[in-house]
Amino acid sequence: MASQPTKARAEPIQFALDNEEFEGRSMMPWFSYQVSMPIQPMPGLSARPHVRTKRLVLRPFVASDFEAFHDLRSREETQHGSMLRGRASRDRDESRRQLDSLLEGDGQMHWYFGAFLQATGELVGEAGLPDCVTMARSGWPEAEVLIKKEHWRQGYGTEMLNAWLTSWWALPRQIRRHQLFPLATGWEEPGAELLDGVGFGWEETNQAASSFFPKVLSADGGVFAQGFFEEFDQRDGREPQIIRWNGIITSNPHGLEAYRTAEGDTSGEGTSEA
Repeated sequence: MASQPTKARAEPIQFALDNEEFEGRSMMPWFSYQVSMPIQPMPGLSARPHVRTKRLVLRPFVASDFEAFHDLRSREETQHGSMLRGRASRDRDESRRQLDSLLEGDGQMHWYFGAFLQATGELVGEAGLPDCVTMARSGWPEAEVLIKKEHWRQGYGTEMLNAWLTSWWALPRQIRRHQLFPLATGWEEPGAELLDGVGFGWEETNQAASSFFPKVLSADGGVFAQGFFEEFDQRDGREPQIIRWNGIITSNPHGLEAYRTAEGDTSGEGTSEA
């Protein structure tokens, strides 16, 4: 018998793992769950929406954005908060490689946007999911929201996060089998049905992020899990030391029924492997 659709919990699951426990759990096998995930392949870069907020336009980067992109990636106070990079670009060549990677393969590896002021066209930040395919840490995609320092504390981060996250949930989905690290499922039984999630992580010492993410993500009651874990910082150019990440996993607000109906499947059976 198929399990009932999982709903967002009133109280988020709490997780707290020091480095030794995190490494120990990392040795566990990943399990397969029935999860609503975007239909592959995702829309190419030219087919992706340009999302307008009150003050911003979020759109995929294009090659002609390079100068503005390099300026953004060169800002240490902004890029230090990236879980992928953790530092500013060293030079133009490095920024060029980073932009090329976003354009490669028509963007099929990511769901990522630049945020531009409607009034002036200035690139003020970047937001989205840099990796929607490998998702090697947990099986859920992990998000970034990065803003130029001169635009902090003006509400742009909230506009950026809500706009691109809404675009992510709006992608066509199907219920299918998906491999997940058990820590990222709330310890649900293998094979259970789960709403798909997005993870947000930030260094414990990042006070701005520690204030911003819990406030914005808890506003709609969709937080599934929150807590911290420790691991060795292996980002290029960073000192290899144990680092503590605070984290939140937020759930798809649309539930599962819409995707089951779209697939003509009311049993949860017969889905394809991820």
